[in-house]
Amino acid sequence: MDQFGVSELADWLESNTEALLTKQAKMPLTRVFDAVDYLEVLAHPAATYLDMPQGTYYREESDHKLNLLADDQPLAALQDRIMVNHVDGSIVRDELNFTYNHEPVFEPDYSAKKDLNLIKYGFEVIGAVATSGHKQTVTDALAKDAVVTLVVAAARFAQWQA
Repeated sequence: MDQFGVSELADWLESNTEALLTKQAKMPLTRVFDAVDYLEVLAHPAATYLDMPQGTYYREESDHKLNLLADDQPLAALQDRIMVNHVDGSIVRDELNFTYNHEPVFEPDYSAKKDLNLIKYGFEVIGAVATSGHKQTVTDALAKDAVVTLVVAAARFAQWQA
């Protein structure tokens, strides 16, 4: 993964939305994990967060945007989401501000479309500044809970497709 990979992943997800929702194309989990790992926001490799207990993540890394209600449950079971919805500031001055929406999914039925949109849009917003060559600025500005949401949502979507 390089500085263009995040944006390329967002473009692929956008162009394959219908195929993903009809299960004609599979969620590229490895690419999602690679993009998250490239951003270097999280302390551990992206794939390891799925089995991490919510309580451990809350105590050791969370920036407390997510509602982590089950200390003993793995993050993979999380039904809460933080969506990256906007970025502003000045990349030239290394001043970025991401904004987020809280997207709880405490519904009885899983919404694959909602998770896919969250993933696509998050990578689209992040990818828009990741290509700038100011990786550390992007890394420093991103919320850990929003990035871990990308991991959880992608894994949940892939599980839904199986």
